[in-house]
Amino acid sequence: MGKGRRPKSKSNLDVKTIKPQHLKLCPVEEDALLPVPQLSHNLDRVLFNPGVYHMQDDRSRVFNFDPYLASIMPVKEFDFDALRSYVTSSKDVKLRQLSAAHGMKYCGSTSSMTSILSHFHYLLSAWRKPNFSYLSRSLEPESYNFTAISRGPAAAFAHFKEGVYAFDSDKEYDTENILSLLGKSMEKLLTLPKEEFEKYRRSRSHQLTEEERNAEDAFHYTTLGDFMMRSQLDAYDPRLPGSGMFDLKTRAVVAVRMDVRGYEKGAGYEIQKRFGQWESFEREYYDMIRTVFLKYSLQVRMGRMDGIFVAYHNTQRIFGFQYISLDEMDMALHGTNDRRVGDQEFKISVTLLNELMDRATKRFPGRTLRLHVETRPTKVPLTYFFAEPVTDEEMTKTQEAGKSTVEELERAINKAEAEEGPEETVETAKTESQPSNEETKQLSDDLPYQDAQNEAAWNDMMIKVEETVEDDSLGIGSVREAVQEALEHSGILNDKTELEIEQYLDAMVASLTAHSSKIKELRDRSDDPGDVVEPGRNRDSEDDLGANEASVEDRHSNSESNIDASDSEIQKTSLTDLILKATVGVDNKAQNLKTFQRMFADLTTKTKQDDTELGGNGQTTLGKDETSNEDELIEEEEEEGGKSETMDNTESPGRPQRELLGMYVTIRNQVNGEHVERPTNVRKEDDFDWSVEYNVTELSDQRARTLYHKLKQRRKKVLAPQPSDNWDWYKMFQGKLPALSKKGEIFREMRTQQEADSPMHVAWERTAVSRDTFQPPKK
Repeated sequence: MGKGRRPKSKSNLDVKTIKPQHLKLCPVEEDALLPVPQLSHNLDRVLFNPGVYHMQDDRSRVFNFDPYLASIMPVKEFDFDALRSYVTSSKDVKLRQLSAAHGMKYCGSTSSMTSILSHFHYLLSAWRKPNFSYLSRSLEPESYNFTAISRGPAAAFAHFKEGVYAFDSDKEYDTENILSLLGKSMEKLLTLPKEEFEKYRRSRSHQLTEEERNAEDAFHYTTLGDFMMRSQLDAYDPRLPGSGMFDLKTRAVVAVRMDVRGYEKGAGYEIQKRFGQWESFEREYYDMIRTVFLKYSLQVRMGRMDGIFVAYHNTQRIFGFQYISLDEMDMALHGTNDRRVGDQEFKISVTLLNELMDRATKRFPGRTLRLHVETRPTKVPLTYFFAEPVTDEEMTKTQEAGKSTVEELERAINKAEAEEGPEETVETAKTESQPSNEETKQLSDDLPYQDAQNEAAWNDMMIKVEETVEDDSLGIGSVREAVQEALEHSGILNDKTELEIEQYLDAMVASLTAHSSKIKELRDRSDDPGDVVEPGRNRDSEDDLGANEASVEDRHSNSESNIDASDSEIQKTSLTDLILKATVGVDNKAQNLKTFQRMFADLTTKTKQDDTELGGNGQTTLGKDETSNEDELIEEEEEEGGKSETMDNTESPGRPQRELLGMYVTIRNQVNGEHVERPTNVRKEDDFDWSVEYNVTELSDQRARTLYHKLKQRRKKVLAPQPSDNWDWYKMFQGKLPALSKKGEIFREMRTQQEADSPMHVAWERTAVSRDTFQPPKK
């Protein structure tokens, strides 16, 4: 927000304090635990060895495990109807009964809660970047941040029935795919002897007994606060610490993941080495840190498990296995393997969600709610929470939005057979969260910020937060995100410090927004017209961005002092100058600079496309030239905010607006009595007394609707399939994926020919063995 007007500080902030040391995860053991599968094929060796176990040693061609595991049963040959259906939280009768019996108000599973809880990690850690210290120098990260999908808004339904709100994942943009099917079949592959696994082949599934078909899954149930959390138990080994439980994960290679719907074109990509930028286990590990480690760590904590067992594959072959403990994931996420940080952050996250749900259910008692949660990447992190009452019919319509995709996938898989109907539950059943217990009202101690110094700090912070919220409602936050995305994808700022990146971002966004007259009017600015950048310099050409290095060095000579200049000085600096300063030293990163240029040039186009996709009411201006200048960009953002107020009423103009509650959460961390941005450098031998002060602010109705609309736009942008996805696959990573996939196909064909008539060697036999030895008996 501009300096011309500052919001009034609130002297009556309702600041509460959470002390996670007082919170307990309480196991619920209603019945004797059902049997939990154990690993088969001697895969348990992987659990006790850090790093990756190769399926087959590439140099000697000796198999480390049963060669039967190397080839994955094709999806069309596996009888998924023989598996027990996955039951969502809202349809789980036992989960509701347990919740009611223990006085729990909310219940959910790992699959339905982890995406929301992830956003509290971003809030509590002030957007701590992942730690890549376990990677070698042979891999150069394209980005040091979580992926856009991971950072994108999360959504869920809180389905009310019989006094309990059950959390279900919002499936509006979910589409069934090959990976979710393989996840289910490969779990059986890893935990059954091959003779038993072969019974699930379509041609043999008649051999399965009814007991095998209807075998119940084992779950851990846990309470925390008012939450009852459910976690499915995939596998068990009594030698592991704690409960001995761990999760099974199947991880497809990068070429498959980048376009799952068109996975066939990337299925030839193979992992052939331990380290390296491509075709390596290290590459997949790096991607997991950015995409799923946060989700997996939350699932492990909800299920009171020890870690995850990963099988790396390309949908056709398995290349290796790795066990990743919770301590190892914590090192990547929290910068320490001291589990106190992650354990306490999890408890704080559930507590904050508990508080927000209490406010939402008090506003809309006894009604099913659609929830949207997002932590914004701002200097002072804040988390938006929106609750919108919906009917059961509306919830069902949204949840079945992707059902046609399930049908299409099954038809493609079983095209040679008569199709009985889509299986609604073809969803990988993963660990489910479990809340703890009755010390509920101890969850947040009301230890208000008593001293005057702390109160002043809170008031100063809330002024900045309110400025951020106003900027968000005006669309400036979207401009900042687009610039940041371009910089991150290009990688040209990887050698800059976090502070330098923030300063360059601030300056670029200021240059983009400073001369918009509408923004100034809305923010009561009264800047001198002479401070505004000339319209002729609004948009930088590629020639400008590619200026010679000597010119760049001249501009950079005193960049640090320039970055901290006043607003008027920033406004006098052209966007070209700012980009040139930011990209000093990119002589060996020409490709990165071109990436940034291209993405930045697409900024206005993307903004207009978002408006077109979600406007739907004829108010969006179409057909503008792609070289729209910065004024047009900002004007479109502002128009977007105005349109959002009627976003839910476009069907019937005379219809009243839908009910909506919008809130945002701000926090301050305190470690060992000192206020800090985030807990850092925590060692197991050190004292660690962490408490979190937090404040929940309710948004005005108009602003809530504006921000809610923008949040849903951002969610659609990162999750909704795009027509260009298939073509984009060929262009990403400088077009490497097609070449690497083709290379893998050629390699596999040659290797298959070489091994066809030669004896097979396995690690546990000194002499060669026949290939028939490891095939299942033919029946």
